Amino acid sequence: MKNNEPESAAPKKYAEIKHSFRDLWEDEDVDLCFRFSKPTRIDIKRLTDTAGRNPAQAARELLISTIHPEDKDALLAKLEEYPGLATSYSTALIKGVGISADLGN
Repeated sequence: MKNNEPESAAPKKYAEIKHSFRDLWEDEDVDLCFRFSKPTRIDIKRLTDTAGRNPAQAARELLISTIHPEDKDALLAKLEEYPGLATSYSTALIKGVGISADLGN
């Protein structure tokens, strides 16, 4: 075992999630791309346990727990500049593991 992981554990896979929008106040297009790992059952449980009390913080914690280490500082800086990114990116992540409000619609 290395770092408390079984030797058979596969390395984490990351997927790029791109997001573009228009910053109305700066009158410029913003194009972002960050890499995230697949949220685990524990990540989703933590999200659902805290989202009712503080949805913005729950979304932010999900992102921080799944962001590629090399992208973390850039993501944190963009979250300060554009707080709504936490909701946008966390929504993309949870849709990727099967959570959707569109089911049955």
